[in-house]
Amino acid sequence: MSELRERSAAFDDDVEDYDAVPWNYRAAFGEFKGIPWWAAILSALVPAFIGAFIDINSSKTVGWTFNAVFFVGALAAILLVQRRSLFAPMVQPPLVLAATVPLLVLFTGGIQKGNLASMALGLGRPLIDSFPVMAVTTAVTVALGIVRIFLQKDPNRPSKDEVREAKAELKSRGKPAARKPAREREEPAEERPRRPRPEGAPARRPRPEGAPARRPRPEGARGERPAGQRRPRPPREDR
Repeated sequence: MSELRERSAAFDDDVEDYDAVPWNYRAAFGEFKGIPWWAAILSALVPAFIGAFIDINSSKTVGWTFNAVFFVGALAAILLVQRRSLFAPMVQPPLVLAATVPLLVLFTGGIQKGNLASMALGLGRPLIDSFPVMAVTTAVTVALGIVRIFLQKDPNRPSKDEVREAKAELKSRGKPAARKPAREREEPAEERPRRPRPEGAPARRPRPEGAPARRPRPEGARGERPAGQRRPRPPREDR
């Protein structure tokens, strides 16, 4: 029974590890899966449209309603998005503002028909009024994105000591082995033991009786040729 319980416990641990959300798919807090990048954009864009529509219909410009929902939507996007999709929520506040306020001003008739100056003033006033909240929101989202980049890292990444040890090991493997001195490299040749000569055996084989004596070699017959003398070549026969 104890073995079965241990096996079941090990199986449960494996299942939990398998079901765990990878670190680059998590949100800013907890271990649950974050929202994708397109959902993060919608979470900031939709509230900004609603807030801008309410303020422009009432006062022909953006007010506290737009500022509040715009900041909360951008903050929720940067906190709930997945770790691997931080870039879009970090840079989206100016783009969301440029996509919502001018379009709603045009659609709701906030621009008075007339000369070009009055039309530019009707379109530029909401943008100027919303610039401070856009700057603050962008600074906050960029700061939170940088914090998440530095805090949310791979838990299984090697430490600095492990990286240093691995580099030292690679360097030690890449170095050539130290060369030994010539005296140590050259091993003395093993002398082959000579066969002992039997007692009474002659130093050389005796010459048989009646054999002619060895003819002495004349001087200069060892291949040494006097200088200036060449061996005569045989005459060439005409074909």
